[in-house]
Amino acid sequence: MTKTLKLHAVFEKQGNWYVGYIPEVPGVNAQEHTLKAARESLLIALHELAELDPKAVLGVNRRIEELELTLDGNAL
Repeated sequence: MTKTLKLHAVFEKQGNWYVGYIPEVPGVNAQEHTLKAARESLLIALHELAELDPKAVLGVNRRIEELELTLDGNAL
């Protein structure tokens, strides 16, 4: 059986590095000098985890919720 997952990737530029992670899958992250390389490394890390522990990628027993935060206009 084949299953296709759509996950979110977050990339942040920190100095000379691009740091990427997948919020739905804790522990899958990457750090590279270009966005393209960070994206590729993140996908490799995700594939490696899927091979080692598919349940970790599928989120068995994981609950993801959306939280709301209101910021005071002075804080921005």
